[in-house]
Amino acid sequence: MDFSQPGFYPFQSYSEAVDFLFGLQRFGIKLGLKNMHRMLKAFGNPHRNLKVIHITGSNGKGSVAAFVAKILQKSGYRVGLYTSPHLLDFSERIRINGEPIPFSEVVNLTCLIRTTQFQVEEEDGTKGDPTSVTSMTFFEFTTLIALLYFVKNKVDFAVVEVGMGGRLDATNVLTPLVAVITNVSKEHTQYLGKSLMEIAEEKAGIIKPNTFLITGVTQPKILAKFRSHCQKRRCIMYYFGKEIKIKTEDFGGFNYQGIFSSYTDLKIGVNGKYQVVNAALALGVTEVLRKQGFQISEEAIREGLREMKWPGRLELICQKPRVLLDGAHNPAGIKRLVDELKNGFTYKRLFLVIGIMQDKAIKSILNQIIPLGDYVIFTQPKIDRAASPFLLFKAIEHFNKKAEVITEVSAAVKKAMSLADKEGDLVCVTGSLFVVGEARKIFYSQVEV
Repeated sequence: MDFSQPGFYPFQSYSEAVDFLFGLQRFGIKLGLKNMHRMLKAFGNPHRNLKVIHITGSNGKGSVAAFVAKILQKSGYRVGLYTSPHLLDFSERIRINGEPIPFSEVVNLTCLIRTTQFQVEEEDGTKGDPTSVTSMTFFEFTTLIALLYFVKNKVDFAVVEVGMGGRLDATNVLTPLVAVITNVSKEHTQYLGKSLMEIAEEKAGIIKPNTFLITGVTQPKILAKFRSHCQKRRCIMYYFGKEIKIKTEDFGGFNYQGIFSSYTDLKIGVNGKYQVVNAALALGVTEVLRKQGFQISEEAIREGLREMKWPGRLELICQKPRVLLDGAHNPAGIKRLVDELKNGFTYKRLFLVIGIMQDKAIKSILNQIIPLGDYVIFTQPKIDRAASPFLLFKAIEHFNKKAEVITEVSAAVKKAMSLADKEGDLVCVTGSLFVVGEARKIFYSQVEV
């Protein structure tokens, strides 16, 4: 690799490469596929060789991705998994068979992509153009790293989570064997549209010709929209409640009646009744793959469901006092959390530690969760998009709750833990995965770089 090109600075360490990547966040969120197509073409379009399961949805897409990846891994396949955001370290976003991408690979691939950027600019005459590939976003760049890493390591499957929406998301350069749309609720309205139908249209963008769609959507109008897209593209659709059904049993088990198969007494390794629906969607994916000739045993399915772990989602991370981490970040996610707090946990007092991104439906989120809390601490993760905790504090004045602001997440969590009774109380950290990630560092040593 030639590092002598003008303006190119090779990255000597993982921390340098990651600092560069996070520096790309200054370009914000720019939906569109132009940069991805241009850069992948420069690499010979290697992504076309990947066998992809592509997953979007307002909530649960990461969990479905993790269930699918674990089942495929248990079936003996080499499985790449690309999700976002990370909780402790950037490398968590890109995994093969559960193992995060090595730091050295992040450095090498960041250098390679950066070098290729300069070459593309020279060839197409866009050097100095602010709309050129040098303004690639953080998510575009990291998606390229993931795809090149998976191709380089010859994964049998790549399970890829959409970053935002679907139609114009950087991951939508892929043509999957199976697409999944978990559900549709209001989110990212400034990017995806103000109505549910507009948001659904964006998510329908991952439906590709002659493929399959698995969805957990229940709204009739949205289902009709997806059905219309599938008919136009000769894509076969299966959905939860019709071809895919579940029946929960005592002691956390459930029965599955699917497209071609049925299973009894299945168990999952994560908390939350809603995770059973995510597991069922993952089983729908495995059924379609089996129909296409891939070997996935019942034993692998049972082990994969049981052994899947997905940190930061109803994760009880401490016992004295009990500390629950949940990355619910939109009204639908918060509703699920509220249901679990009401029906799945017992406690004397509930201490809430909350931080929310400023582009979220703050009022709706707070109106659902605040009535449950006995004491609320508002905080702010170290990310530009985070809402001011003082703004959040002001938004709940009418509830007359005991509340305060502690801007640093770790200090906020420690304060809540100090106030909580070690035996009977519960501390819940929520509002954003970024908040959960910073909170988690209290309990797990941060990865050294």
